Amino acid sequence: MTRPVSLQVYVPAELAVRVRTAAAANGMAVSEWLRMVVFRACEDDDTAPGNRAILGKLNRQSLFAMVGIDALLAGHPDHALRARTHKAFARKCREAGLAANPVEGGSHEA
Repeated sequence: MTRPVSLQVYVPAELAVRVRTAAAANGMAVSEWLRMVVFRACEDDDTAPGNRAILGKLNRQSLFAMVGIDALLAGHPDHALRARTHKAFARKCREAGLAANPVEGGSHEA
């Protein structure tokens, strides 16, 4: 078995406290906990571009569906249907503990 290689990193005091707390909560030494975190981060690094591509595709599909549904609602003979849909959406978001209106974007967004 090869001898482990030492890596050194400097972090803010707040992060050091969080790392020590997380390691203790898992019943691990700080070095053992950090080794596990670094290993997982390196393993996940290979899939990160794939995850971004999937998220990009889902985002585009969601936007297309959102624009299409909004256009159908806007052209519907019942002109109040669009407003009722937005109210129902806001209510469902509140029930789920989500913000109905994102921090970015207009208030007309679903």
